[in-house]
Amino acid sequence: MKDQFDKKKFNTNEIDFFEYKSSGYAFIKREHTDDSDSTFDVFNVYGSDGTLLAAFENEDTALAAIIQSGLEPTSLH
Repeated sequence: MKDQFDKKKFNTNEIDFFEYKSSGYAFIKREHTDDSDSTFDVFNVYGSDGTLLAAFENEDTALAAIIQSGLEPTSLH
């Protein structure tokens, strides 16, 4: 397993965060992104230490990836 998340290798097509070593918790944060031609929402998955692990187009996919990776989803509310 990797000891740290390598941001240079981050690619949503390769879910590298499955190998991310953390306390076992992850959370989803909806963020608004402005592109040069359009705006859209991204659902980012963060480790319990706040490290960005992955980004997804919808919340359901982000949640499924957390569960599939063996991490436990947690709420920040």
